Amino acid sequence: MRKFRVLSLFAALAFAGGSALGQSSADAVKLAPALSVDKVKQGSAFQMAVVVNVENGYHINSNHPTDTFLIGTALKVEKTDGITAGLVRYPKPTLKKFSFSPKPLSVYEGRAVLKFSATAAPGISAGSHTIHAKLTVQACSDQACLIPKTVDVDIPFEVVPASAQVNNINGDIFGSASARKH
Repeated sequence: MRKFRVLSLFAALAFAGGSALGQSSADAVKLAPALSVDKVKQGSAFQMAVVVNVENGYHINSNHPTDTFLIGTALKVEKTDGITAGLVRYPKPTLKKFSFSPKPLSVYEGRAVLKFSATAAPGISAGSHTIHAKLTVQACSDQACLIPKTVDVDIPFEVVPASAQVNNINGDIFGSASARKH
C-alpha cells in the first residue's frame, strides 16, 4: 500500500511539474523521418524510420517500460493505400537508475531510431505519397515527467516506375547496404 501511495504521489507531482511549465513531452523531442532509398520503385520493398532526438537532460521510456505507470514509446503506422508496412522495430533500450525510482528504468536517451519495412504495391501510382504515423512519448528528467503526448509524423516519399534507377541513402540509419544503387 505504501509503494502505491509513493508511486501515486510521484505521478501526480510529475504531471503537475510538466503542466505548470506548460510543456509536453513533444517539447523535449525532435522527430525526423528517413527512408532507405531516394525514391521508391513500384512493387519494391524498402525501409522507413522515425529518428527521435531526445533533448539533453531528458529521456523517454522505451517501448517496454519497467513500471506499469510509465507511458511507453509507441509508433503506430497508419494504413496507406498501395503500401504495406511491417512491424516497428525499436532500438535496444538502456537500463538507467534515476533518483525517483528504486529500480533502473528502460529508457532511450539522445537518439532513438524506430524502423519498419514497407512494400510498395506494383500498381501504386507514380508521384508523391505520404505515410502517416503517430508517435506516443513521455519525456522525463531526473526530477519530473512531462505530460505524455501523441505526435503526428508524416513520412513523404516519391514513387517511380519499377524500371527507374533509385539509390540507397541514409546508411547511418539503415546500414552500409544503403550505399548500393538499384
